[in-house]
Amino acid sequence: MKIISSFQRVALIAVLVLPALVYIIFVYGQNEVFFKTLEYVGEKVYDEAKEDTLYYEIPAFELLSNQNKRVTKESLDSTIYVVSFFFANCPSICPAMNFHLNEIEHRFKGYPDFKLLSITVDPDRDSAEALEKYQKERNFSMDKWMFTTGAKEQIYDLAKGLFLNAFEDETADGGFLHSTNAIIVDWNGNIRSRKDDSGNIIGSYDVLEITQLNNLESDIKVLIAEYERDKHNLLDD
Repeated sequence: MKIISSFQRVALIAVLVLPALVYIIFVYGQNEVFFKTLEYVGEKVYDEAKEDTLYYEIPAFELLSNQNKRVTKESLDSTIYVVSFFFANCPSICPAMNFHLNEIEHRFKGYPDFKLLSITVDPDRDSAEALEKYQKERNFSMDKWMFTTGAKEQIYDLAKGLFLNAFEDETADGGFLHSTNAIIVDWNGNIRSRKDDSGNIIGSYDVLEITQLNNLESDIKVLIAEYERDKHNLLDD
């Protein structure tokens, strides 16, 4: 029975990861002109230290994970991650959001440089211990998915820097209002996304909308392919 169980696990991981791997292999087999990339979100910013105009990077942050570990922008360098906001006592949208994000986690379970970062908008109640309980009760991945807390004002300011919403609102369900959208952050701290049919950069993905959720999954594959190509090119230099 153990042999069969192990085989089933390997087969399941292969089914989940194979689409991303096939895309990467396809990219390597094409000329540069055919390579698809995602757009950079946000206005370029002049860096006085580097004397150059650079793509917008997300603000620095310091959060505490459900495993009592510091999570910072620097600790997530060389990682592709999806950022969203939620709170443990949310009576409405959060369960559906995290149900869908859990599907995204499963799709990329076998890729080591991908993670999910969910940030509570209710840090007064959502301690690291409370978030650990929340995660375990729902059987969310402890390895790939970071549920985090921190200083309230820092969290709300960070949301603005990610072009998302997060704040207290007495009229909202549960007393907080936050985006149902998620963003993709690349290995350099840049927000990335596709363009819509009109040529506008969408910036974020509403994870409650199936079409946008599918777009999120597809664009993570594109970004993984770009990351693997860049790493491959660095090794060749």
